[in-house]
Amino acid sequence: MDKTLLELLKEAKGMEKMNGSQEQKTEDRQQIFNAGLQMGIQYMMDKIERQYQLGKPILANDNLYWLKGAKENLRDIMDDIEAEYNAEMERNE
Repeated sequence: MDKTLLELLKEAKGMEKMNGSQEQKTEDRQQIFNAGLQMGIQYMMDKIERQYQLGKPILANDNLYWLKGAKENLRDIMDDIEAEYNAEMERNE
């Protein structure tokens, strides 16, 4: 993102004072909206990462979601494969 939301707002106010065209105003507002949206997305990603680092769940739509890192997820997959393999070996004995 090239400009911060605050910079875009200040720039848009300055442009409005200079009586820019309606097309330019619309473009400026869209740019501000996009910057705000990107900031919101980044905020949520940071919040999710913080909750993961703290080992706390995330509340979304009245449900708690626990996050796992890539290594932890791979370890769980390998444990499941090992358990299946051991169960298969016991059946074959």
